Amino acid sequence: MNTPRSAAETIFFSDLHLSPVRPGKLRLFQRLLQGPARQAESLYLLGDLFEQFWAGNDDRTPPNGEILAAMKDCADAGPKCHILRGNRDLMLDAGFTAQTGWQLRPDKCVIQVCGEKVLIMHGDLLCTRDTGYQAFRSFMENRCIRRLYLALPYFVRILLSHGLRPLMRRSAAGKSPEIIDVEPGAVGREMDLAGVTRLIHGHTHRPGTFPVELASGTGSRVVLGDWYGDGQILVCNQAQWRLMTIEEYLREHAAI
Repeated sequence: MNTPRSAAETIFFSDLHLSPVRPGKLRLFQRLLQGPARQAESLYLLGDLFEQFWAGNDDRTPPNGEILAAMKDCADAGPKCHILRGNRDLMLDAGFTAQTGWQLRPDKCVIQVCGEKVLIMHGDLLCTRDTGYQAFRSFMENRCIRRLYLALPYFVRILLSHGLRPLMRRSAAGKSPEIIDVEPGAVGREMDLAGVTRLIHGHTHRPGTFPVELASGTGSRVVLGDWYGDGQILVCNQAQWRLMTIEEYLREHAAI
């Protein structure tokens, strides 16, 4: 039997890209939500839950059914569960919350973490030098486009959403690393506007903690690693903030 931990623990993760071709990562995700994550105060998933683009609330591309069921069971168990949209999840809406119990939060969201005000984002909005992607995102965010897309027959939406992944991969392959990374000025502006000295995001697949020059001094930017490789989470409590692999976290709490 797991020993209850402090309710002050908050867990962040992003860019899981769950897919049938990586069943091991799906099992780790299920073990996390079935085990020690249930003892945390809050969970924050910062986008890109699925490998394929989300086609709408009726999307049952495998293994989506297993993923949604695990999320619902975890939310029902007690922790406060939150999700932000990633570039693969732009069509998420309140219907997803109804299915899973995970609250859909704004794309730019200021929260309290262990008494500190923190800005959380997926991270794609910070890549302002990637003008092609930003134009695509703005197009998909148009209310009329969203309404038109979601009104399409299911099989058409699936064809379109699954076709976006190879197109985006080819597009990214032709861009320099600087183009697809965050723009430092955009990072500082968002943090100054939010009145924070710490930002947490994913998207760039370049994990670590980086200094940020702010109007008020120096802040920090924590970047979550993707789950293509080791799979990272950020675990926060009053004592420490730790970037660690999902295996390390589960092993620490005897969940594997």
